[in-house]
Order: sequence, then structure tokens, then C-alpha cells
Amino acid sequence: MRLHSSLSGIALTILTALPVFAASDSDLRAEFDAYNDTYNQIIETYDLEAFVALYNDAPLWIEPDKAPIAGLDVPRGTFGFIIENEGKLTHSFDELIVSDDGTQAVMIGEYGLDIAKVGAKATGTYLFVLERNGEGWDIVVDMFNRHTAE
Repeated sequence: MRLHSSLSGIALTILTALPVFAASDSDLRAEFDAYNDTYNQIIETYDLEAFVALYNDAPLWIEPDKAPIAGLDVPRGTFGFIIENEGKLTHSFDELIVSDDGTQAVMIGEYGLDIAKVGAKATGTYLFVLERNGEGWDIVVDMFNRHTAE
């Protein structure tokens, strides 16, 4: 994982930075390791309400070959489908970019999806844009692509 306190490229257009954030790289790593563990636990226990609570009120969902959609209907429906079909979804993360003021972050990693009941299996990359909400984080953009699909 790489931690960045100075931003470049597309991340700069997503995040705004104010130079007042003082958390260490190890603190950030621990915070996002815990976030990722919680995300995976929510998926594993099929907790639809906790899953939806990971998002802000109007997140932007961006999936391959489709126009972006704002709102909670797609995340709710997608995870509902996974639950109904007893699917498995796992996330790991490799890249983390946090704004200098600690209010926004970009988390990039790999996912694995296996919904045996419908013969769907895929791996790919996801990107979350997160916004600090008190002590936690809300997903404001959820974007993914597929590397493999069966």
C-alpha cells in the first residue's frame, strides 16, 4: 500500500486539501485496515442495512459499460441480489490517498465475487472515494471494473 499526503492527477480533482491533517501513515493504515475488515464482515454476515450505511445519502455508483447512477438503490439492490443468492464478495486494498486535511480519501483495491447459484464469478479493481463522517467514513463514489468474469 502507498500512502500519499500530496495529491496529483485525477485524485487532485477528486480531493480538496487543506494542510492541517496530522495523522501518521501507520495510523491511517490501521484505520483503513479496520474499515476494510468491517466492510468484509458486513458482506460475510449479509447485513444489508449496515452495507447501505457505509454510503452517504446520494453516492455515485460507476460500473463498467453503464452511465453513473446516484443514490442508494443500486448499492442496496446489488447487495440484496448477493444476499438472495448466497454469494461471496471480498475486498482488499492496495492504494490509499488521503487529503491533507483528512476529510477525504481514495481507496483502491481488488475484489472477488462468487455467486455460484447464478454462475457468476468475477475479479477486478474497485475504487472508493470516501468522505469523513465524524469518526467514520462514508462512500461517496463506488467504481469498479472487471479483470475476469465467468
